[in-house]
Amino acid sequence: MEMKQSYSTSEVAKYCHVTADTIRKWAEAGRIHVFKTPGGHRRIRREDLIQFLRENNIPIHGDLNSAGLRVLVIDSEPSVVAVVRRFLERSRGNFQIEGALDGFDAGRQVSAFLPDVVFLDLRLPGVDGLDVCRRIKELPDLPNVRIVAIAAPEDRDLAARALEYGAAVTLGKPFTPDDLRRVLARVGIEVS
Repeated sequence: MEMKQSYSTSEVAKYCHVTADTIRKWAEAGRIHVFKTPGGHRRIRREDLIQFLRENNIPIHGDLNSAGLRVLVIDSEPSVVAVVRRFLERSRGNFQIEGALDGFDAGRQVSAFLPDVVFLDLRLPGVDGLDVCRRIKELPDLPNVRIVAIAAPEDRDLAARALEYGAAVTLGKPFTPDDLRRVLARVGIEVS
């Protein structure tokens, strides 16, 4: 069963033991981070909800803490994020999956989501992928994070250097489901 990644204001209200109207007011005041769906509905990401609960000493309900391997896919191409997400969702594993399309969102996601595995595109626009790799590996909150460095065929040297900067394995673009299965096995994750 896949863990839910975002919640409506009504659902969050139940976790906080308040009304949905209170959640909307907290959102408007900037106390809790929300985003809007294309249909205009407010949603709260799981990691933002957990952070809010912790900051306000509200007990975290058991279903928010369900175990699952946290996987963050950092790639400027939404299609790459979608392919990895779809592959993991179709496997029999228990995964929490988040995506980041730029360096800013990647930094926010790494510190809030605390991933177990990071798929990292080494050619993010405006960001040094090797530096991002090194910084993630140096985070004290992520001592066992496994980084899968993603590189295009013409970036073989860059991919080799990523291993020196802390990546566990490299993945060439374009890749197949078998390639994903193989690199995940190399970082100790078996998927069916």
